[in-house]
Amino acid sequence: MSSVLSIFFLAAAIPAMPPAPIGDTLPGYPKSPDAIIFEFTDMGGTTSSAKAKVTPESALSWCENWRAGTGENMQACAKAVLDSEAGRVYEASANCQTGDLWVDGKHYLFNGPDESSQFFAGYASVRDAETGKNVGMSNAEGGRELGAKWLSLCPMGLPYDVFPVQSTFKPGPDESLFGEYMGHNRSVMFHHEKHHVIVYSDPKPAIAGAIRPDTVLFRGWHVPGEWYSGVAYTFKKNCDPAPYLVSGHYQGGPTLTLRGKAPIRDGCKVVGYSDKGASANLVFDLAQH
Repeated sequence: MSSVLSIFFLAAAIPAMPPAPIGDTLPGYPKSPDAIIFEFTDMGGTTSSAKAKVTPESALSWCENWRAGTGENMQACAKAVLDSEAGRVYEASANCQTGDLWVDGKHYLFNGPDESSQFFAGYASVRDAETGKNVGMSNAEGGRELGAKWLSLCPMGLPYDVFPVQSTFKPGPDESLFGEYMGHNRSVMFHHEKHHVIVYSDPKPAIAGAIRPDTVLFRGWHVPGEWYSGVAYTFKKNCDPAPYLVSGHYQGGPTLTLRGKAPIRDGCKVVGYSDKGASANLVFDLAQH
């Protein structure tokens, strides 16, 4: 990693981001038809914004999931859903630096991991900007979906004013080490759980020229024992790290796998993305210390 890159990455308020996930679902009420993102601007930035709408495919999928077995014709059901959604666009926007979120004309503030819900502890939560009250995590209150919208708009998780963007990370002198060691492709990693980052603790010799200790491999959000989502990086000596979106569910057992479409390089330039290859499937050995 070049010294110029290191200085830039440490000083940058807004990180470089991968392509926005056009075609993904914008999180919403779990029993409603999926709204599919068709426009995304400034993902991960100070004016991150997404627009989504119900499509023929998502309407049919909803009917097959919720109306199967009722005797209703699925195509007729999908048409009825589309008719009811005609002209409707779902929108959400955020300032990923300050923690501000706007959905359906309402203003919310990122509020860290939920600490009050019995079933959704650790999920990203928000509070009402006007009242200061936390938004509950039940389906009726909608807090879980609002937190998920924040992570779609701001996949690096914590607002940058709370946790600045850095190419390397280690706790400050007054912070204790909180997390777990794990293995990854013969390197020793450390997952800083409070900050939702995974760093190289002891890179294997073959990559030591491109990656130094405490280099961030992943930054995003995780719920212990459940799921991870965020931004990972590929590295090449004398090139900028290349970001890409990853996610994964912990299935139990000794390994965790985060999957995504990893960058394809021509020299240092990123020329495409692929779900094939080692970087598209980041496997962590949780039994290695």
